Amino acid sequence: MLKFSYPMKSTTLSTTLLFLTVTFLFFTGCRTVSTGENTNGSIDGVEKTKAPYADREPEKYQTEIWQTSAKGTEKFFLTRSGEKWRMDSSYGAPEQVTTIHTDKEYVISSATKVYAEYPTGHGFDDREDTVYEMTFGMLNSKVKAVYEKLGTDGGLTKYKVTTDGDKGKESIIYFDDKLGLPVKKEIFKAGEAGQSPEMTITLSGYKAETDEKLFALPEGLKKVTAGEMKKLLSGGK
Repeated sequence: MLKFSYPMKSTTLSTTLLFLTVTFLFFTGCRTVSTGENTNGSIDGVEKTKAPYADREPEKYQTEIWQTSAKGTEKFFLTRSGEKWRMDSSYGAPEQVTTIHTDKEYVISSATKVYAEYPTGHGFDDREDTVYEMTFGMLNSKVKAVYEKLGTDGGLTKYKVTTDGDKGKESIIYFDDKLGLPVKKEIFKAGEAGQSPEMTITLSGYKAETDEKLFALPEGLKKVTAGEMKKLLSGGK
């Protein structure tokens, strides 16, 4: 299984690749990347620690994830109920691609109204990694960092976050005290916090519940093989 290291590049191709790793659908030219990050120690003399707030993906929830930059907004949808989960890339767009994990794993191409089946047992752990990548480390954080609490306003507590993997960058995390989760992350060039961020990751429409209908395979889809789906999603390659 391919692995992607934080921070993830913000392009449609790279986010599509993350979905394909969950289902063994690989584009030509993918490779494992290592940041070489020191997971312990300090940054500029300040000791790195784990996040001082809860950032683990809940057992049950549904939310949209918006990645907003100067290029526009990429939208995703996530929902989970225990070991069942669903992920949608290009959410709401004609080219939306859906991965559903229940008794099997199903990949659905909305544009062509087809789906493919995959056996279970090869993607669940990578779902957690994909959520980490998709949220740019806001959820399921895997590295220690330097955290500076900036204050609380309107139920949101702000933290400045610096990691080795963010050289030349700094981030602001907004933690929702009522939800008990971080709900927004802004990424800036170092020293430019407070100006327009290069990237903003937002949980939109978050619910601490799920709709079981979302885990059902939609009617009216044509079944194709895994190989045909791979070819379809990789542009015929």
